[in-house]
Amino acid sequence: MELLTSEDFKNTKIQPEWTAMDYLLEVVRVDQEKMQEPIFMKKKKNGRLKRKRQTDGENNKNKRPITSYPPKPLMPEGLERHIVENMGGSNCVLVIQKQLFFSDVNPQASRLLIPFSQVESHEFLNESEVERLKNKEAIKACLVEPSMKETEINFKWWDMRKNLMYVITTSWNSIVKNNRLKAEDVIQLWSFRVDSTLCFALQKL
Repeated sequence: MELLTSEDFKNTKIQPEWTAMDYLLEVVRVDQEKMQEPIFMKKKKNGRLKRKRQTDGENNKNKRPITSYPPKPLMPEGLERHIVENMGGSNCVLVIQKQLFFSDVNPQASRLLIPFSQVESHEFLNESEVERLKNKEAIKACLVEPSMKETEINFKWWDMRKNLMYVITTSWNSIVKNNRLKAEDVIQLWSFRVDSTLCFALQKL
């Protein structure tokens, strides 16, 4: 794994009001962008780094291995039965399938990031909920854990300068602990409705 250097942050504009959380999220964002770059860094004779376009041969030799994700199945039958029969839920929609990073399970961060770029569909939200999120209001929602325990969470919208993200906070540390979530686990987040109320279900693959 290639480590980040000061060169990777040359385009980052640090704001005076940034908190420790802002710095941590910027590191995560830069690291994810670097992992997806189709170009690599090569040293000049003077020791500085420059970007060089990969040739086909170099691309095959130097490209990062692609993470293999499990296929995206339908909602597991047991989870769907719990939602429909026990909770009276409907309109189940897959929001995201992602591999967890260390920052997603770090107890000091205590949140799950859901990048807009990885969301399957944003249509799980209605217009009123979108407006509330844009106004930086948190939506209280019920989340069904992999253990089928129902937990109250806050669902938010963060504008991280270049990236928009949904965020799950409140009780996230207990969800991680109770379900033994760890970095590199692949999870699915589903949304559904009980009457008109927004709810979520978390599935560990």
